Amino acid sequence: MKFGQQLRESLFPDWKFYYVDYSGLKRFLYERTDKGYTADDESEFVKLLDSELEKVNNFQQTKSSEMKRRIEYCEKQVDLITQNPAPEDAKREQLDIIEREIDAVIGEVYELAKFTRLNFTAFMKIVKKHDKNAPFVLKPMFAEQLNSRPFFKENFDELLLELSRLYNIVRNGGVDVDGSKDPQSGNGQNFVRQTTKYWVHPDNVMELKLYILKYLPVLIYRTKGATKPPNPAITSIYFDNDKLDLYQGRLEKSEGAEAIRLRWYGDMDSTEIFVERKTHHEDWTGEKSVKERFSIKEKYVNDYLSGEYTLDSKIERLREEGKKSEQDLHDMETLSREVLESVKTKHLEPVVRSFYNRTAFQIPGDARVRISLDTELTMVREDSFDGKPRAGNNWRRTDIGVDYPFSQLPEQDVCRFPYAILEVKLQTQSGVEPPQWVLDLIDSHL
Repeated sequence: MKFGQQLRESLFPDWKFYYVDYSGLKRFLYERTDKGYTADDESEFVKLLDSELEKVNNFQQTKSSEMKRRIEYCEKQVDLITQNPAPEDAKREQLDIIEREIDAVIGEVYELAKFTRLNFTAFMKIVKKHDKNAPFVLKPMFAEQLNSRPFFKENFDELLLELSRLYNIVRNGGVDVDGSKDPQSGNGQNFVRQTTKYWVHPDNVMELKLYILKYLPVLIYRTKGATKPPNPAITSIYFDNDKLDLYQGRLEKSEGAEAIRLRWYGDMDSTEIFVERKTHHEDWTGEKSVKERFSIKEKYVNDYLSGEYTLDSKIERLREEGKKSEQDLHDMETLSREVLESVKTKHLEPVVRSFYNRTAFQIPGDARVRISLDTELTMVREDSFDGKPRAGNNWRRTDIGVDYPFSQLPEQDVCRFPYAILEVKLQTQSGVEPPQWVLDLIDSHL
């Protein structure tokens, strides 16, 4: 299907006059190039293109502000309803009205996200057609115009978090009952656990998020004193040697194969780094594959990897504070020693970085259904196998942060996975079916 037809079939009818006039721009371009494209034609085309960009940007900004105001209105209404001494049945009716308004807002947030994506694609395609058919190059100049009116950079995740919280409160009769619960609590033992992963096309990501939050709230881990939601980025540096022995062992699922990575959450200011080891065990051994980890301050990572820093002082402090059992402290010391031994004997060094932004959905304290969606998944070279010192003497390269799409890197150093990854974790009692909405989701077009 040609893009012009796709645009016509995908636009939201109520907003049809605010989309970029892709067909009109294309028609102008072809009519003028057939007659011999001149500098005057170029000037006129640039004015038309700029006018379309202004129209799209203004509409998107207006609708985005409107969505925020509607969400704020719903929040105020919920507060008024919960403070009202009216009977519970009357409150429930009022909350149902608010829920319908939230549904309407969710629908428009989805359409606005699609509006943004379609128009950005339309601009990119018409500029590409221009540069291919006209005797002028427009792409560099138009990139500056886009950056001055960056409608395509609108992040809808803040709206998503507010909608998620509102839905959760309305579902619970106007009470935020999950605010004080431990997100990881509620993990029972007599359950059947099932984990399945799916690829999700980027065009379906926002619709998928909005569908899930109707049933599960967005899971947020807040640190003490934090006023803003945490950065959703998760970055890991995987260690290996020039023969990729660790990678091969994991690929072949060899008994005892290990993966060693250093991981942090959020941006580059994060001072806590997690040293993690995954060890694979075959079924015949009677042991389960395990993931172990301990944390270390970022400023000590290089010294730890060189053997100049140990966890002795940290372990002693934790012992004095009584925050860990003796067994936990012993396990921490053993793990740090064994990881360092692997680094030395197997000649491990940073080889590849994985990056993604994660949105997790779960009712705090209820582990029956947990869903995570990882977007912007990217792999970046950290190795120096080809003689290029990407990380130098550091444990990670310093020329990038969490600034997806890492456009400052040479293309041979980066691989951007074209899909999002949906992981569905089900934990149900034996013989009990998962919730119907989960089955509907798995069978849907998303």
